[in-house]
Amino acid sequence: MRERRKVAAVVNDFLSEVDGLLRLDALNQKRYRTGRGRPNASQLTKGQMCLITEGIFTRAFSSYELFLEDAFILYVRGRPTQSGRIVESYLRPRNTTHAREMIKSQMTFLEWNSPDNVIERADTYLGDNNPVKLAISTNRARLSIMRKVRNAIAHRSTQARTQFASVVTQELMAPPLMMPSPGEFLLMTDPRSRTSYFLVEYMSVLKSVAVIVAG
Repeated sequence: MRERRKVAAVVNDFLSEVDGLLRLDALNQKRYRTGRGRPNASQLTKGQMCLITEGIFTRAFSSYELFLEDAFILYVRGRPTQSGRIVESYLRPRNTTHAREMIKSQMTFLEWNSPDNVIERADTYLGDNNPVKLAISTNRARLSIMRKVRNAIAHRSTQARTQFASVVTQELMAPPLMMPSPGEFLLMTDPRSRTSYFLVEYMSVLKSVAVIVAG
């Protein structure tokens, strides 16, 4: 695999993927039939729309984790930000593989979905005012929420369902009459924006994180 050498390339690839997923969602919205009546072959039922929406969100969040790891390792290796600023690194790895192994240490694998863990990792391996910590800290609350939504899609444990129910109540600012599925929830209007639904708002958060990480 060819080694990426610029933060800008990693950021631009991620932003392009998110934009592509947003375009897919926009197409799905046009095909989504609400209300009574049987949809035709070119239309999506509610169940289909919710399932596809969950897939779009899961793909976006997974890509976010990969992007964050790529960018972090580039900074650990001394690569400059998109604007040309050098981020201080406390490590001196030989290459990308060595950098990943140094960061992983005794862990089985590196995970990037917990904002608290990423911030702690940034404090440990990168100097003050690094763009990774700034990006995650700025969007910490909603990234934590998105992680729980993702877990509710990926896992069906009691803990995941309980955390998801708490997220729904928090985000809707009131307990719903019936608990929605993750897909249904992602298609609900965000009370904080009133003009957009949660999937689009969460994708916007991921894009904001990427722009800040780019430096």
